[in-house]
Amino acid sequence: MNILVIADLHIGNNDFFETFGWNADEFIESMELVIKKAKIDKVVLNGDIFELYKYTYKEICQTQHKLITYFKNPKFVMLQGNHDAINGKARENLTITNEDGKTIFIEHGHSVDFMNGSRIGRKIQTFLHTILRHIIKFKWAHKTYFKILEFDDAINRVPRKYNSYKYLKHALKLLKVYDMVIMGHTHKLEAYKTYYLQNKKQYINCGSCSMGRFQGVIVNTNKMIVETLKFKNKAALFKEFKKQRNVVPAKMAVSA
Repeated sequence: MNILVIADLHIGNNDFFETFGWNADEFIESMELVIKKAKIDKVVLNGDIFELYKYTYKEICQTQHKLITYFKNPKFVMLQGNHDAINGKARENLTITNEDGKTIFIEHGHSVDFMNGSRIGRKIQTFLHTILRHIIKFKWAHKTYFKILEFDDAINRVPRKYNSYKYLKHALKLLKVYDMVIMGHTHKLEAYKTYYLQNKKQYINCGSCSMGRFQGVIVNTNKMIVETLKFKNKAALFKEFKKQRNVVPAKMAVSA
């Protein structure tokens, strides 16, 4: 079985707070091309699909009904992230076991840090976003917001802000039980392999599909082969996927 895992879309209601950066039709078109060319059997939406810190689910449904409908495809499995933890239709994690008994564990990964992994942390962030949405109508607040965004963007700086070590440490604990662990949350596309009791283990982070880019991983669950996808925009993705292609293994960095 071939699975596509993507995360951290942060879909909102198309206002200037939103960091998804995709037109709904173009994103769906891109997804369908990847699904067709890579012969994807299942798509895992690995958390932070919706930006529920800034918007209500009702607001998103009103402006992004095409994507909401598209994600209802039975081929899609939705997992919870910190930004959409209140999504009652999503599950916490997913475990896949292949014919050889090899296991793949998929979760968003936000439980590792306080602000995103705890209820009080999420409440603090939601409260701050609520205040911002009320004061943004003032001209001074609008200008200040964009200056802050330019200096320290919440999406662009995520890979530098998060310390990868604690996520690797968390993954290594899980890899004592599972053969492959896939997370999101950090917006940092990466792949590592290691060995535990002479068994090959793999940790993958599927990156982010925000800011108009397309990142993710394709996994052949039978062969436990991984391909990472990293495209800065739709044009780059189409240039690659319009070619006749087969899923190939990703180049893995080795973790001690």
